[in-house]
Amino acid sequence: MNRIDLNKIKNWIFLLAFLFSANPVFASEEVKGLVVDQKGRPVPFASVIFSDGKGTVADAEGAFTFESQPQNQNIKISALGFETVDYSINQKDGVIRIEMKEAVSELSEVVVTGNFGMETVKNSVYQVRSIDKLTIQNRAANNIQEVLNTELGIRFSQDNALGTSNLEMMGMSGQNVKILLDGVPIVGRQGVSNEVNINQIDINTIEKIEIIEGPMSVVYGADALAGVINIITKNPKQRSGYSIQTRLQEETVGQSYSPMAGAGNHIRNVSGTYTFEKPWKIGGGFTQNRFGGWKGNHSGRQFEWLPRDQDMGNFFVGTSVKGFDIDYALDILSETISSFGPENRLEVIDRNFITTRWMHRLNGKWDWTPTFKLSWQGAYTDYRRETETWVTNVRTNETNLSAAPGSQAGIAYQGFTWRMIGQWLLSPKLSLQPGIDINTERGSGERISENEGIQDYAAFLTGEWSPSDRIKIRPGIRKAYNSAYQAPPVIPSLNTKFVLSPVLDLRLSYARGFRAPSIRELYFDFFDASHSIMGNPNLRAETSHSFNGSLNFQQEENQGGFFKKTVLSGFYNDVSDKISFGIDPADPRITTLFNLDSYRTAGLMLNQSFIHHNFSGEIGISRIGRYNMLSAEQTTIPEMLFTTEINTTLTYLISVIETHVNLFYKWTGALPGFEMATDGNGNQVPREIRLEGFHWMDLTFRKQLGDNLSINFGARNLLDVTTILSTSAGGSAHGGGPQRPMGYGRSYFLGLTYQLSK
Repeated sequence: MNRIDLNKIKNWIFLLAFLFSANPVFASEEVKGLVVDQKGRPVPFASVIFSDGKGTVADAEGAFTFESQPQNQNIKISALGFETVDYSINQKDGVIRIEMKEAVSELSEVVVTGNFGMETVKNSVYQVRSIDKLTIQNRAANNIQEVLNTELGIRFSQDNALGTSNLEMMGMSGQNVKILLDGVPIVGRQGVSNEVNINQIDINTIEKIEIIEGPMSVVYGADALAGVINIITKNPKQRSGYSIQTRLQEETVGQSYSPMAGAGNHIRNVSGTYTFEKPWKIGGGFTQNRFGGWKGNHSGRQFEWLPRDQDMGNFFVGTSVKGFDIDYALDILSETISSFGPENRLEVIDRNFITTRWMHRLNGKWDWTPTFKLSWQGAYTDYRRETETWVTNVRTNETNLSAAPGSQAGIAYQGFTWRMIGQWLLSPKLSLQPGIDINTERGSGERISENEGIQDYAAFLTGEWSPSDRIKIRPGIRKAYNSAYQAPPVIPSLNTKFVLSPVLDLRLSYARGFRAPSIRELYFDFFDASHSIMGNPNLRAETSHSFNGSLNFQQEENQGGFFKKTVLSGFYNDVSDKISFGIDPADPRITTLFNLDSYRTAGLMLNQSFIHHNFSGEIGISRIGRYNMLSAEQTTIPEMLFTTEINTTLTYLISVIETHVNLFYKWTGALPGFEMATDGNGNQVPREIRLEGFHWMDLTFRKQLGDNLSINFGARNLLDVTTILSTSAGGSAHGGGPQRPMGYGRSYFLGLTYQLSK
């Protein structure tokens, strides 16, 4: 008879119980978790990885489950746009709640333009240049032109007769560059986003400037053929409290200066924001610019650079509640440019160019679900520009408005834009962005013939697919209807990014671009003693095939405090139906507009930037070619005409005295061309012309005085450039002749900025 030893059974039961309790790996119960952001909103498709490499992916609601693991084993949670979180499992936790902090908001180099939200420049499929807040502060700029004039691929021309400046980018005119304010198109003298004078935007409101090279027509529609410049304004911090800033800056204009008023350049600004404990923010500001003009070679009453008075105000209010953000902003411009006529024994004739603009903007975002978000950008703009002509009797000193035909004129534009974009996150590797884009404008004035305005309605769809961690593919398509011209049937685009190594990225893109004819080009008629210009309502939209590529090398060594980035980029644009001025064949006395057959631009740019402790810098070179339209008929002359640009930016922080020393330099090479001329036998032959190159250099200093006060001083245009020589016999209506204005000589400035925050 076998006996059962109860003591042995008891010992085995005790041992098994101990083993199971000490080693929970044998348990089968699940552990649940939830991944949220700092506002408690779910983070969809976050990766949850154990130290042994195994793991899972959270669902669309941020929830995940896994079989329980040994106590104190670590898991790593990561998601795009958030800082990685390390978490140690404790079996007593029950449901694990992981809170993730947005990473992109802590980075200085992020891109907003063309994306649903912020994204690092390195991760973006677009090739982006960003000018940050620190660079703008170090330049102590009076206007945006002074920030951009040393950027590669960007040139400015000055129309001193009208007191305006126009830009060119990537070999294309400013009419092919979309100018945005917080993603909203700006209305200028040509209408909605055509040839906008960027110096009519308050520099004191700007946080950063983003430049995207290449067509962005799928998302931003017409006029984004050469690229997009998005001017991003300051936004108050999320924490409650106030911020007040005042700025006072005095600057000579060449050797001309009078303290606080009159000759010189005088800037005054005050702005403030307040963020409530409840989710509300409010703010506003006022800027006054007084430019006394520059006489140059003129004497008496006339100026080479016209005096200008600018008053700019802004106001905004916004709130954020449970994933719903909305902001309203109002921007107001009042500008008067004065053109004084020459002396006369009987009477003198003066003109004032008066511009007013009221721009209402509404931006918002709604996190509808963890996988679907909605954003919108809308604006209504009332823009007016008037020309007043005054006649003053020299003997009696009486001044009256001129009654001569065409002496009093005005144009007015009302523009409305509304863009709404959704982001649908289908999986960790695939997202879609459907959107609608509505743009309407109406122009009126003495020189604009009757029209019913222009209405443009479009729908577009973009998306981003990442088949692997090393590849991003972003296709897009846009379908538009326009009431004034035949829009292209479909606007496609394709942007790609390939991670060749941890430090080397390749971007390749193709896009179909188009530029809409403006109201002025369609309906503007201007006849006086020296002008005979007529619009052409039958113009077609310009279209292009554009190819862009870039190779980015970026390396960071934390121990040595060294960062370097090299970008080699290239582009090719083939434009059809380019809009250009020409002689009316029915009446050779009239200048009108036509669609030309083709136009092309191509270029290469190499840019090297670096940061090492207190020293940072950037050096670049570009070679940009423009199509020689005469080569189609004259086969003996070159088809493409190239020009070279070289730029350098150097900054050094002297830590002991808290002073930034900044040098900004650019060599803008000669711009070649050809025009038809008459030889000695009376025959029309091509003649080579040239707009000479020039150097531009600014030297600035910024010193911090305590916690709240900083001082800026320095010199602009150190090389004293005023005009450059053109060998062309022709020219524009306001910019012809052998001398083209570029600057008003070497100038010196001193400015104070006081910042108080709590």
